[in-house]
Amino acid sequence: MGYIAVSLALFLFSYTQVDLNLTLSRVGPMQVIQKAFQHIGFYQRPLSAGIYIGIIAALFFLYGRVLTLTRTGVLGIRDLSKIIVCAVVILVFSYPAAFSYDFFNYLFTAKTVLVYHQNPYTVTPLQFSGIDPWTNFMRWTHLTSAYTPLWIGLSLVPYIVGLGYFITVLFATKIMVAGFYVLAVYALAKAVNKSGTMHPAYPVAMVALNPLILIESLVSGHNDIVLVSLAMLSVWMYMDKKIYASWLYLGLSVAAKLMTIFLIPVYLLRKNKDWMLAAMALGLVAVLLQREFLPWYGVWVLPFVALNYEMTKIVRLSIIVSVGLLLSYVPYLYLGEYSVTESLWKTGFVWGGIVLGLMSLILPDRSQISGK
Repeated sequence: MGYIAVSLALFLFSYTQVDLNLTLSRVGPMQVIQKAFQHIGFYQRPLSAGIYIGIIAALFFLYGRVLTLTRTGVLGIRDLSKIIVCAVVILVFSYPAAFSYDFFNYLFTAKTVLVYHQNPYTVTPLQFSGIDPWTNFMRWTHLTSAYTPLWIGLSLVPYIVGLGYFITVLFATKIMVAGFYVLAVYALAKAVNKSGTMHPAYPVAMVALNPLILIESLVSGHNDIVLVSLAMLSVWMYMDKKIYASWLYLGLSVAAKLMTIFLIPVYLLRKNKDWMLAAMALGLVAVLLQREFLPWYGVWVLPFVALNYEMTKIVRLSIIVSVGLLLSYVPYLYLGEYSVTESLWKTGFVWGGIVLGLMSLILPDRSQISGK
């Protein structure tokens, strides 16, 4: 019941962030409701930020509780599956731009190909300003597509299924991304079973119910979960000694988003799952040397932390960093602008979480405290 309540709260909160230039429904009563939600998100920003912090706190409380129960075997895969299904069914219908506007670029890229018959690598959404009403509530309209051909190809499917209508295309794309989330969890469970753990629900819960994964995959709908799902399929095949299949899925993962290219040396050297984690962490560091740490980058590494669930200090580090990444949205929710002040506070939350996480590595494990 706890996850149902908090998921509903997050679902409702997401609609406080609907862009003021976007009308989701032509039905009068629905427009009144939308404006009431927008009033909280855009004109009562301290309240909006406070609600968000409360939801995040509740999610991490429930997350910690589930991790404890799965680690001790009280909750099994069947129990965990029920929680996951509830979260997916509710959050798949949340508004995707509560924390990022990248999702709308996914939709417009598909529209560029199917409606305007243009190459998204050579034209920008801004070139359709005044022609296409979608550009009124988009961000990054001055940039050409940064997505791989595989992702662009995938994004065409929900656009076709949604018949080109904004709201149906939006939810068709959300459902597709949620499908990859489910696939990632399933493949992770299969990979974990190959390790022979007594409580497989524990590492699965570590990923499936991590608030960062839930928000970035099921709410914001970031396509990073696509590369993760394909990578987990590859790891499952790798651990099952199905080498050709593992390389196939790894290739698809790299084609979805280049990050998992760092796993190639691990596969070539036939190394274990701890090397996979090290490779993905190295890849993340390489990215951070060039750009800021965006919250959804954490999605790349968390499944590999779960594969190494016995490294309890690393697990603790990942949870603390996840908290910092999600709190980095608070400055924008509170201030309502991308300013120097917002950037400083956001960076403080991100790197504060990283520093605290690294400091936690010096703390003993619970098993050491109890003398086990």
